Amino acid sequence: MSTTLQQAALVTRDARESLQDLKALVDSVTQKIRLAERQTVGVAIGRQQGEDPVKVLRDAVESLQSPNLEAAVSQARAKMQSALNLHLGLQQV
Repeated sequence: MSTTLQQAALVTRDARESLQDLKALVDSVTQKIRLAERQTVGVAIGRQQGEDPVKVLRDAVESLQSPNLEAAVSQARAKMQSALNLHLGLQQV
């Protein structure tokens, strides 16, 4: 395998890993929303007293507004673009 193809494979792997990091953050927010949903249903049917779905929803909103999420999105975009550019360069050779 040529050095350029090895580099393309590494850059593509980095792009995938950055997307996995982003997915982990989104999955965390999804879990918070599911918890808030369950708490809301519990409160609505009178089974769970003291549950606060609003707190969980606030946590989820804060997670979506966090610099960590923004950084993960930016990094994923940049790495995906780098992988694409490298692969397009290989096609032109």
